[in-house]
Amino acid sequence: MSAEKPDIKTIWQAQPTEETTVTLSQLQSRAKKFRARVRSRNVALIIYSLFNIGAGAALIWAGRFPTMKYPMLLMIAAHLFVLWQLATRVGNRSMPAGLPGQAVIDFLRHEFERQRQALSQAWLWYIAPFMPAFLWELGIWYGAIAAHPGTAAHASNLSLFQTTVVSAILFWGAAWLLFWRGARRWQAETDALDRLGAE
Repeated sequence: MSAEKPDIKTIWQAQPTEETTVTLSQLQSRAKKFRARVRSRNVALIIYSLFNIGAGAALIWAGRFPTMKYPMLLMIAAHLFVLWQLATRVGNRSMPAGLPGQAVIDFLRHEFERQRQALSQAWLWYIAPFMPAFLWELGIWYGAIAAHPGTAAHASNLSLFQTTVVSAILFWGAAWLLFWRGARRWQAETDALDRLGAE
């Protein structure tokens, strides 16, 4: 009689597992990486808003697109609101010095959860504030196109309008996806810290 073949599942479950010990210095290193990651993301978002505020203010000052003046002012207000939200919702918070290991875990867990919650709600405080001004601009633009049907420029302007709408949907869809993925990453970080705290 031939010997029974070992069960693959049994072999897999019988494999020895390595126990890892996380030191205080490793936790502090994770905290530094967390702060650097948040800072890089926030700086990119701040630069984007400041560029748009500057561009919008310059166009208004120069008297360009006079029919778009008030929507552009509303867009500038939306960017200022978002900058305030960045500072209050997802700004970096310094970790007090001299914390013991469990206190570092608790601090990081709170910050990871704060980031996760903020990014999961980014559609409300980051995307939605721009929509009234953007839709207002589209309405003015479409009205100007519709006022001159049958002209040589009508088809070209309408095509450009449609391309802009599709591009905006893709842009804001990509922004929402990035925030959603960011929220999932912070949730994964929180879960990892929970496992450390349980050890």
